[in-house]
Amino acid sequence: MLDKLKNILLKYIEVPPEAITPESSLRDFGLTSYDIINIVADCEDEFGSVVPDNEIRKFQAVNDILYF
Repeated sequence: MLDKLKNILLKYIEVPPEAITPESSLRDFGLTSYDIINIVADCEDEFGSVVPDNEIRKFQAVNDILYF
């Protein structure tokens, strides 16, 4: 699942895949709130899940998305 999330993240950031860990801060990658919303939408499509809008604001690290 982390590999799929990495592939989604790599559409928005330019870092080596190994630089993305569950503990990585989304802000450290330069992602904006808008980027995070788009990433979550991509994850919802990929994984068939739904993330409530009020939860998206809480996402600070990769694992926040991964383990939602």
